[in-house]
Amino acid sequence: MAQVIRPRVAVRVVRADGGPESVIPLHGDQLLCGRNGDLSIPDDPFVADTQMRLFFSGSRLAVEDVGGGNGVFTRLRAEREVASGGELRVGRQRLVIEAVPALQPGQDGAMAWGSPDAGYRFRLVSLLEGGVRGPAWPLRDGDNQIARENGDVVFPTDGFVSGRHAVLHVGPERIVVRDLGSSNGTFLRLAAPAFVDNGDQFLIGRQLVRVEMN
Repeated sequence: MAQVIRPRVAVRVVRADGGPESVIPLHGDQLLCGRNGDLSIPDDPFVADTQMRLFFSGSRLAVEDVGGGNGVFTRLRAEREVASGGELRVGRQRLVIEAVPALQPGQDGAMAWGSPDAGYRFRLVSLLEGGVRGPAWPLRDGDNQIARENGDVVFPTDGFVSGRHAVLHVGPERIVVRDLGSSNGTFLRLAAPAFVDNGDQFLIGRQLVRVEMN
């Protein structure tokens, strides 16, 4: 049987303030992140006791969300498809894509966050602390730009959102999200285990970590 060759893996805690960063090596087959994990995040109320697991599947490193909390989000490095119910992190915003219910026969209009439904198929909903639903924005077919000031979905008071941050493209068959070179990245919530590449970044609660392999 051929020997399985695995890379050396470490998780680096990224400091936005430029301070010293801790590095946690992976020993054995897995590394756990959470309040009580190998990488401990003790003071974040949005993180479960065990939130994220890095593990080997053969020679490949993989990641999965194993906890409750507010989930595990991966930073986009390329355009990605996102399904209805998918969650994004943009700056300090937590957002979910929802299908807009179709009008029933006999209805001449429907209200979606204070404005008549003009045939939109999807909307973007802000999730506030504790999972409370906040404002919603209808998503038209084609490009919908997320930005700090000038866009279709704007967050003027969030300094972590770039002037041109991301775009959601609503197509006939699918929705895709693409980062526009933002300073702080666009993150998509993990919905299933996925393989990890060197340099991949993950948001766990308020903590940003980067996986390093060699």
